[in-house]
Amino acid sequence: MKHKTIILLLLLLNIAFLQAQTIADWIDLEIKSKQRSLEKRWELSKTLLATSNRSDYDVGYYGLNLNIDISNEVLSGIVIIRGKSRVANLTHIDLDFYNNMKVLSASGNADSFSHSNNILTLNLKIPINEGEFFEVRIQYEGTPQQGGFMGFSFSNHNGFPVVSTLSEPYLARTWFPCKDLPEDKADSADVAVTIPDTLIAVSNGTLKEVRDNGDGTYTYFWEERYPIANYLISLAISKYTHWEDTYVGLDSTLMPVEYWVYEYTQSAETNLALTSQMIAYFAELWGEYPFILEKYGQAQFAWGGGMEHQTCTSLGGFGELLICHELAHQWWGDMVTCANWHNIWLNEGFARYSEALWQEHKYGSDGLMEYMRILNRPQYWQPGTIFIVDTSNVNSIFNRIVYDKGAWTLHMLRKVLGEDTFWSVFPAYREAYYMSVVKTEDFQNVCEEVSGSDLNWFFDQWIYGVGQPNYQVLWIREQTVENHWSVKISISQVQTTSTIFSMPLDVFIETNEGDTTFTIWDSLRVQEFNFQCYGKPTDLVIDPDDWVLKNITYSMIDNDLGYIPTDFLLSEPYPNPFNGLTHFKLFLPHDIEGNLSVYDILGRKVDLVESGKFRTGYYKKEWTPSVVSSGVYIIRFESDEVSMEQKVLYVK
Repeated sequence: MKHKTIILLLLLLNIAFLQAQTIADWIDLEIKSKQRSLEKRWELSKTLLATSNRSDYDVGYYGLNLNIDISNEVLSGIVIIRGKSRVANLTHIDLDFYNNMKVLSASGNADSFSHSNNILTLNLKIPINEGEFFEVRIQYEGTPQQGGFMGFSFSNHNGFPVVSTLSEPYLARTWFPCKDLPEDKADSADVAVTIPDTLIAVSNGTLKEVRDNGDGTYTYFWEERYPIANYLISLAISKYTHWEDTYVGLDSTLMPVEYWVYEYTQSAETNLALTSQMIAYFAELWGEYPFILEKYGQAQFAWGGGMEHQTCTSLGGFGELLICHELAHQWWGDMVTCANWHNIWLNEGFARYSEALWQEHKYGSDGLMEYMRILNRPQYWQPGTIFIVDTSNVNSIFNRIVYDKGAWTLHMLRKVLGEDTFWSVFPAYREAYYMSVVKTEDFQNVCEEVSGSDLNWFFDQWIYGVGQPNYQVLWIREQTVENHWSVKISISQVQTTSTIFSMPLDVFIETNEGDTTFTIWDSLRVQEFNFQCYGKPTDLVIDPDDWVLKNITYSMIDNDLGYIPTDFLLSEPYPNPFNGLTHFKLFLPHDIEGNLSVYDILGRKVDLVESGKFRTGYYKKEWTPSVVSSGVYIIRFESDEVSMEQKVLYVK
C-alpha cells in the first residue's frame, strides 16, 4: 500500500540521519543544569517581592568592571547602573545581590546602602522624580555563590582554569548587583574583565580592546550595544583555542562567527562549521540575524547543554542540534524575550521547534515529521500546562514539556494557520516586539492579527490546558453500488483529562482506484463522519503527516464482507529490523481486556504500548523505543484468554 511504502522510506531515512548526530535527548543536560540553578532560589524567600521596589525604576545600562582572582576564587568589581525613575519621589533603589558578596561602597546618586535578605538597598542623595535619570556605582568583592556552585563557576580542564557563568533564571544576582528580572532589558552593557594573560575572556557584543597591564594580566573590554536582559550578560574564560568564520548577511553585511574551545576535537570543528549555514537559513525564515553589527560567538563552558548568552552562546558540547537550538535563541529568547518565567515556552518551545525546522531543511518533510514524532513523548513530561503556573518550583520552569510540547504547539499552529500565514506571523512578531519582552497573549494577538482568526480555542487547549488527545478510531466500509463505497468513521477521544480537543484532522483513505484525503473538524468526545469513495477502501489513516500531537489506535469492521476476525492474531512487525518505530497489526474476534507490552529477551518488561479494554476488530499499532538499547525484543499481547508474541530486532 502506498502509505506503507512512504513509512518504510521514512524509517530508512531516519536511520541515516539519526545515526549521524545527537538525538533529541541532548536537551536533558541543559534542563538539568538550569534545574540545579533553581535550587538556590529557595534562599530568596517570598519576602523579596514584598520588600523590593524593582517596579519603581527601569535599568538602561550595566557597566561591569571585574577583576578575577582565579587561584583564590574571588571576584572583585565595580558595577555602574544607569536608570530612570518610574515613580514620583524615588528615594531608594533595591537591587538583587546575594548576601555572601561584600559591598564596599556605593556612590554616584547613592548616598548610603544596606544589604540583607539578598537585597542591596541604595539610598539616594536626593529623590528622583518620575522620568528623571540616575546613576549609581557599586564596589564589591567576594566568592560568588559559596565557591561558584552555579551562577558563577570556577573549575579547570587539564590544569587550566575555566570560569563560566549561567545566570538563567535567577542567578545574575550571585555575581553582580542587578535588577534580576527578564522583563527589564538594559539598552546596553559593557563588560571589562581583568584576568591572567595566559587566558582569554569572552563576553557579549564586540571586543573593543585587549589591554596589557604589564603585570601578567590582560583586561578585555567588551561592548554590547543592543538591548539585553540581565540574565544574558555572560563571561566565559579559559585557555581557549580561537578561530572564526564569516556570515554574509541578507544585505551582504559581513559578520564574524567566532569559536572559543578549550577541548578541541575534529567533530567539534565539523559541527561548529555548520553555524554560518544555520544563521543563513534562520535569517531567511525570521529575518536578519538580530545582532548583525556585532558577532555570533560560541564559547565552551563548564556545564552540560548550552546557554543562549546574547551574541555568544555558551556550549557544554558540540552536537549539531545543540548548536542549532542555542543559535535559534538569538531570535527567540534574546531579541524577543519572555517577560517572565511563566512564559518560558516562548523561548524554549521556539528553539526546540527550530531543531525540527533544521531537520526539515536538511531532510525534507520526512525529516520534520520524524523529529516531531520523537518529541511526542508525554510519559517524560511533568503533569500540567506549558504555561508555568508556579515559577518557584525547582523542576517546573525547565522541563521537557516546555521544550517538547512547546515545539508541538508551534507545529500544530503551522497546520491550523497554513504555510503562508504561519510564516507571515514571524516578521510581524519580530516587528512588534523587536528587542523587547513578550507574554503568551502578545504572541497570540500577533497570530490573530495576521490570520484574521480568533485563536482562543487553540491557545486555551494547548498552552493553558493539559494533556493531548487520545483518539480511538473505528471505521466501517460498505459497498453502496458497483465500485462505490461508503466509509463511516467514529472518532472517540478517550484521554482521561477533562479537556476535549478541537482540531482539524486530515483523513487519508486508500482505495483500489486511488487515494483520497479529506479534512474534518473533530471537537466532541465521540464524533462520526461519513464519506463516499470510488473504489474499495483498503486502508484509512487519520493525520497521516503527524500535524497533531496525539495518541491514536484503529479498529475496522467490514460490513460488506461481514468481516470480523474469527481468530486472535498478532502480525509480524514491519520493518524488522528497524530504527525509530515499527508497525504491527492486532486482530481481535471479540471485546477483551488485555495488555500489549514489550519485553527483552530476559523476560523483563521494557515498555507498555497499551492496556485496558480492546474492542472487536482490527488494530494498527506501532512501537517507538525510547530508552532501550539495540537488541531483540518481544512484542506480546496478553489476556486471561490468549497470549501472542512476535520478535523484532531494534537497531539503534
